[in-house]
Amino acid sequence: MEPIQTLPLRERVINVLRDAIVNGELLPGQALVGTELANQIGVSQATLRDAIYALSLEGLVETVAYHVSTVKTLSKKDIEDLFSVRSMLESYAIRQIVATGQASAAVSELYAICDEMEGAAEQDSLTDLNRIDRMFHDTLIDFSGNQLLGVLWNSVAQRVQQALSLSNQQQGNLRQIVLNHREIAQVIENGDAEAAVGLMNTHISFVADEICGNWHQIALGTNGGQQ
Repeated sequence: MEPIQTLPLRERVINVLRDAIVNGELLPGQALVGTELANQIGVSQATLRDAIYALSLEGLVETVAYHVSTVKTLSKKDIEDLFSVRSMLESYAIRQIVATGQASAAVSELYAICDEMEGAAEQDSLTDLNRIDRMFHDTLIDFSGNQLLGVLWNSVAQRVQQALSLSNQQQGNLRQIVLNHREIAQVIENGDAEAAVGLMNTHISFVADEICGNWHQIALGTNGGQQ
């Protein structure tokens, strides 16, 4: 994590820690040591405690024995549940985009995002690609026009991004990730909602199965503090 140069607002501290968690910089089970972490990002321990508490409400941080706060752990069951809910939310969003005539506008943004993803892949920048990947799926949700769906998505997407980041640190074909997203955009552009939903669900299922299949190795990596 990069240091915050001046005493920030509470939200800035929360954002720094949240990004570090969902991008896999702070690992599941890692203790959030007050003095060390506060010095690292350049804030007071009181400000840090407030941010950690806020992240615990988001489900990203948990308190274990002796009141120690840690990044919340992920189990295989967590991964399976997350990707199941993700599939339902994104399937609904795609159907709404096509049904409400938003496909053309949505696809225009999705293609632009894919171009950004391709640039990140060419630079072998996993951090940037993960961030832009999230933008792609956020855009699908936004164009559904359903605000409640957006609220539900935000609670799920952070944990999904965290799982993907941890997995991609172990392995990951960045260029294939870009191609997968372009295919989804192309089918939406054709106006075939069910084909797009099928392609999205195939993609989600493959990624979920891959993460769960390699979860023992990933968990060993996180427990050992190495990725």
